Amino acid sequence: MALDQAYFDAIHIDVVKKKYYNANKVNAVFEDIRQQAEALNAENEALHRQLGALNDKKFEIGDAVLSAQTVYREVVAKANERAAQILADAERSRKEILEKSLRQQEYAVHRVQACYDRMRQQHMSCIEAINAEWQDFLCGLLPEEEEPPLPTDVTEKVDAIANELFAIGQDEE
Repeated sequence: MALDQAYFDAIHIDVVKKKYYNANKVNAVFEDIRQQAEALNAENEALHRQLGALNDKKFEIGDAVLSAQTVYREVVAKANERAAQILADAERSRKEILEKSLRQQEYAVHRVQACYDRMRQQHMSCIEAINAEWQDFLCGLLPEEEEPPLPTDVTEKVDAIANELFAIGQDEE
């Protein structure tokens, strides 16, 4: 039974001879009140101990949360730094690869151009040699004593062939 208003309202002590209260009943009520007060006091102390323990745990949890937040911030900061470093390294690698690729391209173009120039020069030498041999052949057809001019149609054809071969060489450039 709790010590509340209902408890005290329920106490009913008989008055003996309209002057005195019954001592046994009064002592029994006081004993009951004392026992309940002790029980309430013990419960109150237990609750205070539990509250203290909970407060301690609350502070421990608060400290743990603060520590976790600090660790979280540090981890995020380190992760951001590492990410920035990785991105910078990747960008540097990309630039190096691009520069190397451009150098290789330029080298390849230079080598192909040099090869093409040598081939063109060789072709032009061959064309000149064929033209000289053709001229010698045509000149050899005529008797040496007489040097009549070559027929215009042969001269025009030889010149046309030489011009076409020269134009082919120019087109390849």
